Amino acid sequence: MKTSDFAALRTTDTTTTVIDLRTADDSGLVATPYPEPRLSWSLASDRPGVLQHAYEIQVSSDRSFSDPTSSEKIESDVVTDHPWPGTALRSREIRYWRVRVSTDLGWTAWSGPARVEAALLDDMHWTAQPVHVPSDRGRTSPGPVPLLRRDFDLPAEPASARLYVTSLGVHRTTVNGRPVSDELLEPGWTSYPNRLLYATYDVTDLLVPGRNALAAAVGDGWYRGHLTWHKNRNVYGDTAALLAQLEVTLTDGTTVTVATDDQWRGGYGDLLAADLYDGCERDLRQEPHGWQLPGFDDHDWEQVATLPLPAGLAQRAHPPVRVVQVIQPEQRTLPDGTIALDAGENITGWLRIRAAGPTGGTVTLRHAEVLDGDGRLLTSILRGARATDQYTLAGGSVELEPEFTFHGFRYAEIDASPGVTIEAVEVVVVASDLRRIGDFRCSDERVNTLYSNVVRSQRGNFLAVPTDCPQRDERLGWTGDIMAFAPTACATFDSGAFLDSWLTDLRIEQRDDGAVPLVIPDVPLGELPPTELPKAGGSAGWGDAATVVPAALFDAYGRRSLLGRHYAAMHAWVEFTVDHLDEDGTWSGNAQLGDWLDPAAPPEDPARATTDSAYVATAFVAHSAHLLAEAARELGHADDAERYAGLHRRTAEAAWHKWGDHARTTQTGCALALEFGIAPAAERAPVGETLAALVRARDGRIATGFLGTPFVLPALTSTGHVAEAYQLLLNIECPGWLYQVERGATTMWERWDAIRPDGTIDVENAGMMLSFNHYAYGAVAAWLYRSVAGLRPTAPGYRTLEIAPRPGGTLTSASTSISTPYGTASVAWTISGTTLTVDAVLPPGTTGRFLPPEGWHSTQSIRLLGSGSHRLVLRPRTRP
Repeated sequence: MKTSDFAALRTTDTTTTVIDLRTADDSGLVATPYPEPRLSWSLASDRPGVLQHAYEIQVSSDRSFSDPTSSEKIESDVVTDHPWPGTALRSREIRYWRVRVSTDLGWTAWSGPARVEAALLDDMHWTAQPVHVPSDRGRTSPGPVPLLRRDFDLPAEPASARLYVTSLGVHRTTVNGRPVSDELLEPGWTSYPNRLLYATYDVTDLLVPGRNALAAAVGDGWYRGHLTWHKNRNVYGDTAALLAQLEVTLTDGTTVTVATDDQWRGGYGDLLAADLYDGCERDLRQEPHGWQLPGFDDHDWEQVATLPLPAGLAQRAHPPVRVVQVIQPEQRTLPDGTIALDAGENITGWLRIRAAGPTGGTVTLRHAEVLDGDGRLLTSILRGARATDQYTLAGGSVELEPEFTFHGFRYAEIDASPGVTIEAVEVVVVASDLRRIGDFRCSDERVNTLYSNVVRSQRGNFLAVPTDCPQRDERLGWTGDIMAFAPTACATFDSGAFLDSWLTDLRIEQRDDGAVPLVIPDVPLGELPPTELPKAGGSAGWGDAATVVPAALFDAYGRRSLLGRHYAAMHAWVEFTVDHLDEDGTWSGNAQLGDWLDPAAPPEDPARATTDSAYVATAFVAHSAHLLAEAARELGHADDAERYAGLHRRTAEAAWHKWGDHARTTQTGCALALEFGIAPAAERAPVGETLAALVRARDGRIATGFLGTPFVLPALTSTGHVAEAYQLLLNIECPGWLYQVERGATTMWERWDAIRPDGTIDVENAGMMLSFNHYAYGAVAAWLYRSVAGLRPTAPGYRTLEIAPRPGGTLTSASTSISTPYGTASVAWTISGTTLTVDAVLPPGTTGRFLPPEGWHSTQSIRLLGSGSHRLVLRPRTRP
């Protein structure tokens, strides 16, 4: 008998069930891009103290597992990121897998089966070629959106059908006039010359025996539309094209393949222009009715031309962009007849309207985040982005919404020509459809509003890539922003596959010397008014996204394979910084962005922070060296672990020797010294006290920019200055988190003082960089989860947790819940009179440690917690 056969005879744990079988592919598509998927699961049990000791996985070609391949018994107490035990999948192949685990009571029953289907895993399996409309090629200015179509016949009923599709540009594809999915702006934005993503759809139900039609519109998108404040076009190419391959298996067993080739036809329609920054222009009088349906007369359309197969084709493995919310806005009519709208919150998306009017009637929609002093849209801060959608009617009543664009706005105005009536308006919110996994609430509604603003800013800026802002002529994947925000991002939404994809492009775009571009995907930036950008990349804090983001992902999701995949980029970045250290072991030779937007920096020069940028750069060298050493240790690279631990120590010593006195003069200086291990152990307490004194001296006003903000509250907390941490959090004066809330913010601002205390907006000095939806300062939410509520992982993926609430300020309660890879973990505490009650829930497979807050003690001698529900009652500690 095999080992697994003997195991089957053991006592079965009937109290525990294996659930939520999943792979690293979070696309929601019918197929996976991974030939050897990494496997994860969770456990469900009402029994407390459940732990996994071992697992067995079986893989089979059929759901009944008649002849499975087994991993045999594998000793492991983690539920994430396990290797595929079978042979690698081939293109289009379907397999099934299931798992059981061993606990202290023996083996569980087998889980239900999970299905995996391989996408097209090799270019040799593509018969399609990209096709384009010849008259559209080489366009250097916005123009009509090309339409592409092909009729085909199916001689029998379809039994199954797969559509593999992508584009140079962004596409909307239909089968027989019906969308193949509800996904938007596909295929998203990647390093197009090196990696182009496609999607696989099950379109069986869209097909019929007989005549069918496959059709698509292809907008400019990021591929050839405007990019950056220079509004460069054709950054990746001058031709929008479609690549589609439809494979149909009929009920009689035969197959039909319909692929983009030179038999397709191309033309134009009502979409006269569509640009991510500028908006959409549609003239419904030019709609070629029925062009998406079989039988459409396309004889006067052009025969398409073909292009070579793009490099780096791979199926998308992260969630797509979708409509995630619809809002009914407030409406009012201004004296000039303009309809003014207020969505009630700052969002990313567009307006969907119903308009009725005569042929030739027009409707114009404009968007902005804030209003000017006259109550009209403040559009100057959008810089070159027009953010305008325009429609020309063809008569009658019609529902209208733009295509191949999006806007960042709270307010909008609608102008209609005489005779046109606006019958209905909705605000459509779009984002990459990541699963929400984190939540936080407390007794202070202002803090709850702050947290909601963080959530909205992540949602509004996680659109295909993690951007800085969704409204002006920028919307780029700035590395510094996500470096600061990554721990919050990973606890609020399931960001694993999304950021894994972005990091893949970071490694692709990384320079040969290890420098990391300021934005990923990398596009030419030139100068950012008014600041001159580092010419060759390699700015501290920004480039450190190469180490910080993978570390945050590993911390949150426990996927060692992901850490291994991005280790080369982590290593290359740290080696780049080593090559730029001075003889004294510090980094002072490069232009740096520093503690960007320090509130004391001049509005026109956001890089001129109060904390020396060379000190900040050197501190980040030490931090990244530490993260790399930890990653090396996890991956079994013992020599690297020792080397980079030594680099961390030497760099920290050099930074402290050179800037120890300076570091004590600023909040950022102290915070980095404490959180990055710059301050020697004997100096931690004095530096913590200095930081607390700096906070008290400013009456709780924050004094940090992008690079200091994520670390200032943890630094105060770790040195015992919880009162000052709450003083910073709850301060309502400018600058501060709750100052923004008091000023009506519904998302996080780029600048602490985007709206000044007198209610005005400094358009003259700050208008070139004035976003009201920028998530970097939302890094505070990680502290809300980990310290206010008191839930933090102490082993990758929350295998072990720390329950350590830190009540303070005027808060009388707080709670958080996070859907971890093991299940939902939660903490809730309340103070009533002299009693602090803490309720904690740990999911099966985890253990925890309870650390009571200073000044409180429990009559229960509970410190180590098993899975299940726990209530801990504490009272003030009596001083001797």
